[in-house]
Amino acid sequence: MKSFLTLSFHNFGYSLGRHNDKNIKEVLGEFIATNKRVAHGYYTSHIDEIWKQEMGHVINNYTSRLTFKDGILNVYLTSAPLRKELSMGKDKIKDILNRALGADLVQNIQIF
Repeated sequence: MKSFLTLSFHNFGYSLGRHNDKNIKEVLGEFIATNKRVAHGYYTSHIDEIWKQEMGHVINNYTSRLTFKDGILNVYLTSAPLRKELSMGKDKIKDILNRALGADLVQNIQIF
């Protein structure tokens, strides 16, 4: 005997089968990938968080501001020696951040 819920879903052309099920991560990933404005906002809002996680406490303490626009991450530091040190490792930092983002969004890093 079929339940009312099953009958009503089938009557409207919906199926309760598991053949098209996706987890929330997959659905959000597809949504972000197809909507550039949403993707830009999503990744921009996560740059600060990812910077803190990947660069660590010491570097984060000397970071006064981060901005991200058009693939360029601007990093503002309060320490001249750290600025010089990070400038020499920009390619490695870019790779670390892009790996954490799961996409090649950071194309260039400018350190001030």
